[in-house]
Amino acid sequence: MKLNSVAPANHAGILSVHNVANCRIFASRYRPGLVLPKHVHDRTCIGYVIEGQCEEQISGGVMDLSQHKMFFRPAGEIHANRAGSNGFRCLIAEVTDGWLDRIRDYGTLPSQPCCFHNADISWLSMRLYQECRLGQIASPLAIEGLMLEIAAGFVREQRADGHRDSPVWLKRAREALHEHCHEAVHLSVVAGWVGIHPVHLAREFRKHEGCTVGQYVRKLRVESASRKLTESDLPLAVIALEVGFANQAHLCRTFKLVTGISPARYRAVARAANRRQQVAIMKES
Repeated sequence: MKLNSVAPANHAGILSVHNVANCRIFASRYRPGLVLPKHVHDRTCIGYVIEGQCEEQISGGVMDLSQHKMFFRPAGEIHANRAGSNGFRCLIAEVTDGWLDRIRDYGTLPSQPCCFHNADISWLSMRLYQECRLGQIASPLAIEGLMLEIAAGFVREQRADGHRDSPVWLKRAREALHEHCHEAVHLSVVAGWVGIHPVHLAREFRKHEGCTVGQYVRKLRVESASRKLTESDLPLAVIALEVGFANQAHLCRTFKLVTGISPARYRAVARAANRRQQVAIMKES
């Protein structure tokens, strides 16, 4: 069964679809508790969980698609989905075999379904999501570039897995950071949670993740702030405290360092994109 045949009946909403450089990209929202019976997609899917959670039964196992995770599903994989109690929203890029062949000229992509946390790829996916909503004249070019950067991230992830096995305690540390990134958590506390000396945690985390624990948390906080800027009218000072920054100035300084633009500018661009999207929906109806 193709995605097109199940999407209209089972998704609470699909945002406008972008067909760019052999990629079909769209954001999909599942209502709480939604169950999708077994089905297949005729294209390989690369996805990012924007919010919520969903269990995916696939290849004899279950993938936990939770907030901030990336996932990869080869074409033709039979799977079923159940959205969590708070629903599920994700960004999906369906890619052609030709696009995959282009990427495989430079490295290896996953051969089996998988999901994982990666702050760098997650941030690129959030930028892709926002670019899809902008709908500007240069957006197709930006979308194509972001898709290539995301693909490069998957290739690096595969290469890293091929050279080393990530310790179980490191995976637990990553999960803890995602769960507590809005809190003032010290390295020693995280080390205590996973039963590892702080110095060893710091060294191995940087070796496996390519950044420090602090840099990883900073990216997660900026990612959370970007969603709140887009989806709420909360003042910057409130957002800063909710996502773990000391104050508004700390948020503004870090946000611009990571994204290249200020939170206020980011919000203005996102709101303009929302208005254009609403106008387009009204015209279509």
